[in-house]
Amino acid sequence: MDLNKLRTFYVLAQTRNYSACARKLCVTQSAVSHAIKKLESSLGLELLERTRKGCLLTHEGRILFQTCCTVFFELEKARDELADSSNYPEVIRLGSTVEFGISIVLKNMQAFYRQHPNIHIDFRLSHNLIEPLLNDEMDMIIDCRPHSRPELEIIPLFREEYVVIASAQYIRENQVHEPTDLARCNILSMDKELVWWHNFISVLPPARRNIFYRVTEINHIRGIINAAHASLGVGFVPRYTVLKDLEEGRLVELFPDLDLLNDDINIYLKRDRWELPKCVALIEYIKGFRLQ
Repeated sequence: MDLNKLRTFYVLAQTRNYSACARKLCVTQSAVSHAIKKLESSLGLELLERTRKGCLLTHEGRILFQTCCTVFFELEKARDELADSSNYPEVIRLGSTVEFGISIVLKNMQAFYRQHPNIHIDFRLSHNLIEPLLNDEMDMIIDCRPHSRPELEIIPLFREEYVVIASAQYIRENQVHEPTDLARCNILSMDKELVWWHNFISVLPPARRNIFYRVTEINHIRGIINAAHASLGVGFVPRYTVLKDLEEGRLVELFPDLDLLNDDINIYLKRDRWELPKCVALIEYIKGFRLQ
């Protein structure tokens, strides 16, 4: 079997889309189709079934894909070992949510670089991480969104607690004491639909959930925090992002007795990568982070 054609099949099996596979391999879509037809012809088997949304693996295709996972994992491991012996740094492409990456990851990486001078890390800070991971544009991601897929390994990190915040001035001027008082407040949110506020809204009694009339969309957590500082409204953010603000009184926590829903912050990476030495080293290091 031709290794290049196997690589094309492997990428197509991951993306389940001919055009996405072509983009990733930097070839034309017809070149992908031609390689797959040649591979199927050489094996005398049908490996893929075309659908309106892309393609699906046949039974034989699934068997070959599992073998490819092993083969290309071993090739990558060999490449890393060769790179190490040649003093070239091994590269890890790490994705993280924006605020966690800025506030926690980047601020804590200096010691890792000292401990592992042979590993180079590129960072992608985004709120949309799962597709780049599945398409092999990232080696691992840190995300608070749950991703339950059979090809992923999940390493738990933290429970992400949330807090409702406002300035003392805003609270005083708008007489905010109970959740129902938010009806007369400006709500600072990552989206107009208030999906960002779900962990707060869902713990309110159903009759009291429709209390948000004015919403200001700010698509960055740091922007929400700064807007709260400026007394522009009431924000909802991860607690770790405002610990110092709360401690020093620049912001006030609203409704501290309300038992808000929390999220899980996890590391996600494909199962064919999670035993690579470079990934193991980074995972163990990140597990030592503290939300402070």
